[in-house]
Amino acid sequence: MPIFLIFLALLAACAPLPVEQAAGTPAARVARESLASLHAHGAPVGAGVAVGGTLLLTNAHVMRQAGGQVLLRRAADGVETEGWLVASSPAMDLALLRMPEGFLRPAHLAPDFPEAGDPVWALGPEGLGRGLAPGRVERPWVRMRRFGPGFTARLGALMGFSGGPVVDREGRVTGLTTALPGGGEDQLLAMVTGVDLAGLADGGRRQVFILDIREAIEEARRIAPPLP
Repeated sequence: MPIFLIFLALLAACAPLPVEQAAGTPAARVARESLASLHAHGAPVGAGVAVGGTLLLTNAHVMRQAGGQVLLRRAADGVETEGWLVASSPAMDLALLRMPEGFLRPAHLAPDFPEAGDPVWALGPEGLGRGLAPGRVERPWVRMRRFGPGFTARLGALMGFSGGPVVDREGRVTGLTTALPGGGEDQLLAMVTGVDLAGLADGGRRQVFILDIREAIEEARRIAPPLP
């Protein structure tokens, strides 16, 4: 393995956990109570957020990458449990998982769409070198084909942040980190190196599509009713 990749791997291993990085920010409570890293094949494949006593939301493409079964690692203390796929949406990039009762607490959800310029904080899984990415809303409403309705923000989310919660200034979940519009070259480089080099270097300039949490909840109710 090239020396610079070994260095990045060691950097990721030594990085503070997402819950530690979120301390003192509006994302702290979500990281502490409602966030899980999703692991498969011995590596993080994405993140998820609790929306019910036994239910968690993530992206459908995360579950495809995982092969349909994941290990959930609680951000607060590293405790692990299995996650079971309940349903995937045919209309948006959304998957609904079941977890043991009490493993996580449901996050508080934002009641309205954000506005352009609003600050947001994206949470990702541990093991990427960065578990928190602050940014600002760019386009408050957009629909991406194959991904669903949501908004875009400029923030430093890495590709492994997929399915993780995006939190507003009131500490409420407003969406799920889902896609990089026009990020083909970045994705190819990440596949070749195994590390999201462009994301680590890009700071908060990266454009990220965020699946709206209100639309996601309605879709989750539709594909797997009833949702508590």
